Amino acid sequence: MGKSVALAYVLWFFLGYLGIHRMYCGRVGSGVTMLALTVIGGLTFPILIGHLLMFVVGIWWLVDLFLTARMAGS
Repeated sequence: MGKSVALAYVLWFFLGYLGIHRMYCGRVGSGVTMLALTVIGGLTFPILIGHLLMFVVGIWWLVDLFLTARMAGS
């Protein structure tokens, strides 16, 4: 049985950069990867690599807008 799509989108909106919505939907590996990229990006933001990592996470977060319903339903 799937997870709540509404709760998945609430998690996506408020904690999406941390990958919490992916972990909730059972995609723990990609959720932890998203969390790691956000933490490393935040720590290295003063040097340019952090900007790139945060950009990647931001694009991933936007793509998840369209994927979250399917992830929660499966």
